[in-house]
Amino acid sequence: MSDLADMLRSELTGRLGVRGTVEGDTLLFSGGLLDSLSVLELVTLVERHLGKPIPPEEITLENFDTLNRIETFVGTLGKAP
Repeated sequence: MSDLADMLRSELTGRLGVRGTVEGDTLLFSGGLLDSLSVLELVTLVERHLGKPIPPEEITLENFDTLNRIETFVGTLGKAP
C-alpha cells in the first residue's frame, strides 16, 4: 500500500474510530464503518495529502468507499479525461 493508504488506515482506526483491520478493499461507507459526517474528515485528509481541494462532484462512493478506490481516484487526478 501507498503512503496515502497507510496514513488513511492510521487515521481511520485512530481518530475516526473504525474498529478492526482496514484492508484495501474494506467497505468504509457501504459497509457501515463510516457515516456521512465522517466523509468530510476523510476527504479533508485526502485533500491535505494532495495539497489541493477535491471537486464536490468527485466525492462519491465509487471514489471513496475503500482505500483501493481512493488510491485509484487520487491516481487519476490531474490526468486528462
